[in-house]
This record gives sequence, structure tokens and C-alpha cells, in this order.
Amino acid sequence: MSMAFSCGSLLTRAGLRGTGKPPVSRRPHSGARSISSCLAPRIGHGFDLHRLEPDLPLILGGVTLPHDRGCAGHSDGDAVYHCVVDAILGAMSMPDIGQLFPDKDLKWKGAPSDVFMRAAREIMEENGYCIGNVDVTVILERPKLAPHKEQMRRNIADLLGTDLENINVKAKTHEKVDAVGENRAVSCHTVAILTRVSGPKSHSTESSTTKMTDSAITSLGQRISSVMGMVSDANTSLETDHILERLYQTVQSRRGGDPDTSWTSKLFSKGRAKIGQKTGEEALETVIAAIQGSRSECIKESADLLYHLMVLWADMDISPKEVWSELQSRENQSGLEEKRMRKE
Repeated sequence: MSMAFSCGSLLTRAGLRGTGKPPVSRRPHSGARSISSCLAPRIGHGFDLHRLEPDLPLILGGVTLPHDRGCAGHSDGDAVYHCVVDAILGAMSMPDIGQLFPDKDLKWKGAPSDVFMRAAREIMEENGYCIGNVDVTVILERPKLAPHKEQMRRNIADLLGTDLENINVKAKTHEKVDAVGENRAVSCHTVAILTRVSGPKSHSTESSTTKMTDSAITSLGQRISSVMGMVSDANTSLETDHILERLYQTVQSRRGGDPDTSWTSKLFSKGRAKIGQKTGEEALETVIAAIQGSRSECIKESADLLYHLMVLWADMDISPKEVWSELQSRENQSGLEEKRMRKE
């Protein structure tokens, strides 16, 4: 038997070549759903676009980028996180981020977008899915994203509870075309593939995506209340951690930058001794303002001191988390006892 005949027979048997007879349907009857369809990966696409406006932080993928303008939005305007959330929700045939977290709701005013990422992960895992992979394309004329893409990948992977290898971030310019190309906007596309962690929950005749959507919408209020309750209970802590982390990332992004365009880059270029000197000067000015009883000046000088401390930490590769951990380790420790130990 020739190879051609053998292959042809196989194609005919597989139903890929006509036999002159009506094909036999291999679909399950209307009262059943195939296991393969339940376990098939689901694909979602997300898109987001934000205007860029002066005097706003530019936050993309959880990274604060050095720029003279940032994303205008009801929350912190992180177009990358918003886009990823929409792709995940879309893969499960669910409402988009604007419906679940409407911009008319004051609860979300200025909210860090990692809240939305955590909610998307919770919905995804509740419905038996995990991340297969996520592919993000950011379209932005300035600044360059190459130095920041790895941190964006890490942030997304951490929030979605997946391996770094499952997350990809690409960056493109718009060749100076339209608002994006003129640096008046940033846009983002995301494709997400979700895979089943286990078998389907039900083989009933009702569509699983319909049941997932109904379930998600029914319990959405409870999840949002839970998230917002957590934010409310520790609102100051959450906002402070977010602001300080963004500040530290901004400082880190200026290392090795052009000293002629950034004061922080210039300070880095002068070396640790100069950084330490400036930090000491800011500490002294903070104390002087406090002694003089000027509350407003004390706040301003404290902000300057904190910024210069961040520069000093960055120069020594010390993260804010390490400092917070040291403070936490002293929580139940007597200050007097610590001083005695230091003298000994």
C-alpha cells in the first residue's frame, strides 16, 4: 500500500476528506456539553486609552514613570492594569471594568488600580481558572518603557499569582500619529488566556459562561464591599504604602539618568557623600521648622527629607520594605531597653 493511499485513507477516516456520504455529526446532543469544551482555554482581549495631562503621575503596570504628565482617570489611571483586568473579564464573558467599577462611584476616586487586579484574580479563581499567559502591548510616545518593562511584568505576575514567564510586556510608539503619537494619550492592548485548574463545575444544558457571569454579578457587591472594607479599615496605611512605593520607584528610575534634565539624577551622579549631606541638611531644616513652631514648613521640610532619604536608600539598594520590617521588629521593644543595649 502506497504512502499516498495510506495518508488519504487516514484523512478520509478522520473526516478531513470527502467520502461522498453525509458526514456523521460528532457533536454531543443538545442536553450535554463536551468535556473538551469545558476544559478548553478561554481567550480575552482588553483595550484602554487615557489622556495624558500635566501635573499627574504617570503610572503604568504599577510603575511610576518619570514624565511631565500622567494619565487622567477616575482611579490612578493605570492603563496597563485596567487593560489586563478587561482581558481577564472578557475571557470569562463578564462585564468590563467600567461596569463593575464605574467611574461615577466615589469609592473608586483615586483608587490604586491593583485593587481591580486583585478583584479580577479573585473572580477568575472563584470560577476555576488560572492564568495561561498574558501579553500586553503599551503604545506610548514618551518616555521609553524599556527600563521598566521587567518591573511591570513582575508586578502583573505577583498580582495575578502566576509565574513571570507567563507575562509579557511590549512597548511601541505611534510614530507621532494622532493623540498617542503626539504624547497626548497612552493606549494599551492585552490578550489573556485562561485555563481551567480543574474540571468544569457543571455539565448542565445552561451555558457555563452564563452561570459564571450570573454568579460573579450576584456576589460582586459582596466582594467589592469586602475589598472596600479592607481599604476603609486601613485606608491611611494603604494610601501611604502606595504613595511611598511610587515615590521610591520614581527615585529608582532616575538612577543613571541625564544629570542635566533631572535633579535626582544629578544627585546620584555626585555620589553617596553628597546624597548624605543633602539628607542631613533636610533633617536639620525639618527640626528648625519644628522648633520655630511652623507646622506648614515642617510638613514641607519633612517631605524633602523623606525624598532625600529615598535617594539615599536607592543608592544603597535598600528598599522601603526593609525599613518598614525593621520598624515592625521593634513594635514590642522598649525604646529605653534598646538604648541601653546600644550603650553596652
